[in-house]
Amino acid sequence: MKRYLLLNVFTFIWAVGLFATPQSPDKLIYNGDTISVYSLDLPIDFYNEDYTYSINLFGQEEPYSVTNCGRGYIATWEISDNQLYLTGICSCCYYKDSIKADLNILFKDKLNNGKVKADWITGNAFSPQGKNIKYEHDGIGGFYEYELEFNFNKGKLLETRLYDNTKFNRTSIYSQNQEKFNEFIYSNIRWDILPQQDTTVVVSIKFIPNENGKIDNVELLTENKEIYNQEAIRVIKLIPEWEVYFFKEKAVRVVWYYRIYFCKENREKYRK
Repeated sequence: MKRYLLLNVFTFIWAVGLFATPQSPDKLIYNGDTISVYSLDLPIDFYNEDYTYSINLFGQEEPYSVTNCGRGYIATWEISDNQLYLTGICSCCYYKDSIKADLNILFKDKLNNGKVKADWITGNAFSPQGKNIKYEHDGIGGFYEYELEFNFNKGKLLETRLYDNTKFNRTSIYSQNQEKFNEFIYSNIRWDILPQQDTTVVVSIKFIPNENGKIDNVELLTENKEIYNQEAIRVIKLIPEWEVYFFKEKAVRVVWYYRIYFCKENREKYRK
């Protein structure tokens, strides 16, 4: 599954992700605090092969889902004595968010003092921590200063790890300021080699910076005269730096989209 981000000016997608809208996280009680957590699921036998529910979580109520809650529920969890427990499941539909699943019906004899030992959980879950460095209308809502990762084996907490992205994340004046970006692009176009035209030629491209902020991947999304295509690619590759964001201390290859307008107005305004 992939995460898609759409912006008015710079539209980009993550190379990793979940949904096209920020998803409502589960809640986890850990060390006395309630934090957001992702990547914890219900037992596998609750789902069909296509990941739809094999049971109705909310009894007679039909399951609901909205764009910010693709699973149709929000679960609450607790870590006690290094053991993970499921403590509740609630509907997350706007008009049905007060509906709670009956854990006694769903888990029967596994329920003990209102909690279910989550012995089906093996693998990693994570919690975004600190400030949201850059919000995106997508997945977990963008990039954060830190992520706290939990590693479980049959519900037993083996270890935690705090990833520090503040050591790596960098921004660029060109991605933060569209006026500066436009000035760089259009001032570096070799207008003298382009034919004079009364109509506007639009070249749509996508570009991907590497972990050092250098744009090393540029592709055309529209086909125009070759001279315009190549000039668009050339000026994009001239950008000296671009922002880079990290998730769990690893650079995320972000795809950006941009349109370059070869027109009389830009020629006259930016031609050197």
